[in-house]
Amino acid sequence: MRRLFRTSRGRREGAVDGLNLFFGALLGANLGTLDGLRLVSYVQLVTLLAGTVMALRVVSLSERLGRALVVLALYAAMLVMLATVPAFHPAGMALGDLHKLVATLALWVTFVVVIEIVTRKTAAEPDAG
Repeated sequence: MRRLFRTSRGRREGAVDGLNLFFGALLGANLGTLDGLRLVSYVQLVTLLAGTVMALRVVSLSERLGRALVVLALYAAMLVMLATVPAFHPAGMALGDLHKLVATLALWVTFVVVIEIVTRKTAAEPDAG
């Protein structure tokens, strides 16, 4: 069973990059429907999304997973505040859309963290067969 989770660093990074591509496209599609969002809120939202990408890349490239997970935990706390504290809700964005966006970001972070933790101990060279 352990052989299923052994992989090379390149394969692990490829899996994370694939998730990033998928969720990036999904978020791009969601951003296209935010016509009622004020410019200031749109800029804040785009900054949040850029922070997501940067935080996930830190986790996938960091040699010290513990520190990267602390950064990601702070980011996750920020997402929870965005979803639950009305003062942090973007002006002009429907609450349902905000919750879908936060759920999408939370799923993205969860998938990347699971890949990183499960496949962290990589083999020097994966088996050819």
